[in-house]
Amino acid sequence: MKTARSSASNLATSSRTLGFALALLAVPACIPLLACDTGQFAASSTVGVMRRAAPSASRYRDPDLAEAAMPASMGQMEGLLELIPGDMVLRGLMGRSYVSFGYAFMEEHMEVAELAGTEEEIDHWRNRATLAYIRAREVTLEGLDQRYPQDGGLVATQHTGLEAFVNHLNLYTNVETDMPLLMFATYAWARYIGLHRDDMNAIADLPYVTAMSDRLLELDPTYLDYAPQALHAGLIGSAPQALGGRPADARIELEHVIELSHRQNLLYFMTEAQICAISLQDRALYRSLLEEILAFDLDSVPDQRLANTVAQRRARRWLDRIDEFFEPEGMDSSSADGETSGGEASGSEDGDAAAVE
Repeated sequence: MKTARSSASNLATSSRTLGFALALLAVPACIPLLACDTGQFAASSTVGVMRRAAPSASRYRDPDLAEAAMPASMGQMEGLLELIPGDMVLRGLMGRSYVSFGYAFMEEHMEVAELAGTEEEIDHWRNRATLAYIRAREVTLEGLDQRYPQDGGLVATQHTGLEAFVNHLNLYTNVETDMPLLMFATYAWARYIGLHRDDMNAIADLPYVTAMSDRLLELDPTYLDYAPQALHAGLIGSAPQALGGRPADARIELEHVIELSHRQNLLYFMTEAQICAISLQDRALYRSLLEEILAFDLDSVPDQRLANTVAQRRARRWLDRIDEFFEPEGMDSSSADGETSGGEASGSEDGDAAAVE
C-alpha cells in the first residue's frame, strides 16, 4: 500500500485544478462602438452579440457539447481580433475562453490519460492545454500593455525585477477594463506553471504571478464569484514551502470563499480537497468535500450548471482514489512506514507542481 508521502507525490502529476468559476460567462463591460470603418463597426457589433449571448453556455448540461462548440467560437474571436486589436472586451472574452478550454477540457483529458492512457496521450493533452494557456496569456498581456505601454509594458518590466513589475501593476486601476485582462492573464500564467513544474524558468515566474494575484485582490476580490480570492488561495496552498506555500492558510481562505459563494460553486470544493485536504492529510475533509459535490443538485443553480458538472465528473474520479492519497481509516499516518503527516506529507517535489491547482 502506498504511504501518504508516495501517494502525495503522485498528486503532482494528476492534480490540476483551481476552483474558480468556469470562465464561460461574458465579461461585464461596455462594447466600444466607435469605429473608423464598416468592418471595424461590424466586428465591434459582433463582439457585443457574443458578450450578450455568452451566459447561455454556462447553463449547458452536456460538457462534451460545450467542448465541441468552443473551438469555432475561439476561431471567430481570432478573426475579430485582426480587425479590432484594441478592443479590450474582446481580449477579455478570448482570455476567458482559452483558459476555460484548457482547464475544463484539455486538462480533463490529460487527467484521464494519466490514469489509463499512454505517455504519448498524456503529453498530447498537456501540450494542448499549454497552447491554450499561452494564447490566453498572450492576448490578455498584449491588452494590458496597450493600456499602459510605459517602460515597454508589463512584460518588459519583469526583466527589470519584481519591484518594477509591482509598480507597473499599480497602474491598472480601472476595474471594468483592467480586471478581465488581469484575471485571465494571471490564471493562464499560473496554469502554465502548474503544467511545467519541472521547468525552473516557469517556477521562477511564480513571484510575478503572485504579485498579479495580489493586485486582483486589491482591485475587486468579488469579481466572478470571488475568483481572485480562490486564485490567491490556490497559489499559497500549492506553492513550494520555500516560495511561501501555506496549505493551512489556503484552507481558511477557501472555506471563506465557499461560504461567500453560498456553497454553490463546486470547483472551490475541488480546490480545497485537492490542495488543502491532501497537503494537510485530512482524509475526512477530503471525503466530505467530494461527497458534498456529488450530492449537489446541478439544476438548483442553472447559471453555474456547466462548471458544477465539470466538478462532479472530477469528484467521482478523485473520491475513487482516496486510498492513494491517505492512509486507510483508523491508521495513524504519522507512524506508517516512518512517514510524517500534515503539510510535510506533500513534500517539496509536489509543491513545485502547482503554482496554482
